[in-house]
Amino acid sequence: MVDDFDAAESSDGQILTHALLKLRMRDGLVPARLHADRRGQAASLLRLPAAQGDAEAAVNVVGGAVRRMTNGTHQVVADATLALGLFADSYAANGVPAKVIQDLRSDTLGRRRLALLNHWHRLHEALSFTAGPPPSDRTLRETVELRVLRELAYALVSPQPTDPTTTAPLDEPDSEPAAPKYGRVIVVGGAVMDATFRTKMIPAHETSGFAHDFQLMPGGKGLWQAVAAAKLGLEVSLVAAIGDDRFGREIIDYLKAENVDTSLLKIVRGARTPFTGVVELDLGDSIALIWRNDQVVKLDTNDVDTNAEEIAACDALLLTFEIPRETTQRTLTLAHADADTGRRPLIIVTSGQPDPNEGISRASLQLIDYFVSHAWELDKYSPPDLLRFNPDRVGEHLLSRGIETLCLLGNGGGTIYSDTAAGTFRLSSVFSLYKESSTARDAFCAALVAKLLENNRTLTQPVARWATAAMAYAAESFGTLNSLPTRPQIEQRLQTLS
Repeated sequence: MVDDFDAAESSDGQILTHALLKLRMRDGLVPARLHADRRGQAASLLRLPAAQGDAEAAVNVVGGAVRRMTNGTHQVVADATLALGLFADSYAANGVPAKVIQDLRSDTLGRRRLALLNHWHRLHEALSFTAGPPPSDRTLRETVELRVLRELAYALVSPQPTDPTTTAPLDEPDSEPAAPKYGRVIVVGGAVMDATFRTKMIPAHETSGFAHDFQLMPGGKGLWQAVAAAKLGLEVSLVAAIGDDRFGREIIDYLKAENVDTSLLKIVRGARTPFTGVVELDLGDSIALIWRNDQVVKLDTNDVDTNAEEIAACDALLLTFEIPRETTQRTLTLAHADADTGRRPLIIVTSGQPDPNEGISRASLQLIDYFVSHAWELDKYSPPDLLRFNPDRVGEHLLSRGIETLCLLGNGGGTIYSDTAAGTFRLSSVFSLYKESSTARDAFCAALVAKLLENNRTLTQPVARWATAAMAYAAESFGTLNSLPTRPQIEQRLQTLS
């Protein structure tokens, strides 16, 4: 199921993960195969700085990264999956039969997997690791190998410490030590596949041009906010609609790899997953075409009604305008179902383009705690007598219509307008060479909800600064491997925030 999975968090990481997943097939990662396929899947490995186009050097680079893995199970799995033979001498010295060692270098992936699973404990013990129970064949194929090769791609693109747990059993997909959970979050929004072309210049009408980079990977505001929140230790479920084609399956695999619960997804049988085509310049300017397939793949009111109990019982709801207007308004109503008892989720809504032409109703606006937007997305919410856009007037107008807090982002900073004790204040400005990436706002929303849940839902300037630091990290990491920050990365960026 995951052989075509494009899973990583940047162009380089995505391409390398895809290449490793493809190259594990047949005889694995051997120099002859890389040399023969140097213009195909092997190209990304041969471009690694330490490889310098040499196939044997590329294999050695990968082998070195596997040896540096601190999780023993990941070492054993990577070695067998890619047929590297790194530990053949250690296996032989510790009594592993020659036939087993030979099978681990077989030119058939199925035989390598069988040898790995049948001799799971013995292989670990030969390397002085203690292993948990072996995974099932399906779990090995669909979860463990994906996780291990994705980690390997991380290390090859941007060497960093790997999982410190050296004896984690891998019999279940989520058997690695779980991060502490800081709250239960439901995200309702979009999940699509993004096809992104990077170019020096957007071609003029009726002309063509060349792209210098391309990536195909899961996207959508709902998906990215869910991933961003999961990286901060929140327990996250995504409510979105996808097709049951290969791209829908890739989205599910990607979310699972990022610790996002997929049990609330709507999977439309026989349907094609929505796509966004993006043409992006080097400094972040972009244009996009969105194919929603919304006559077939969409969240309707019945779908959110199905998840009514989950929505009402969560600690926070992140909602985006990627879904139909009536579904947005129904979701807000469901979140307030238990409001009379004093128990309802914190609600953060993100506007976006294209969003409902007429906006949402005043009654629905009154159900929003935090409305996060760019200035150009608020025309439909401007006072009727406003002839020229004025953010302060628009902010005051939205507060008068019932929104508790408006976070107006842009130009590396922004303004928060609030009816709470925090009042109105400016966010720290963040300088970046790049235009604000789409994920920067998603990082802001996830960090805002995480910090508000920790701070008894009370907005303060330190809470806003923490969310701004997350946005800054994402903006400055545009085009790199891991643009959505973890808590330590936010804390580090916070120290340099002006």
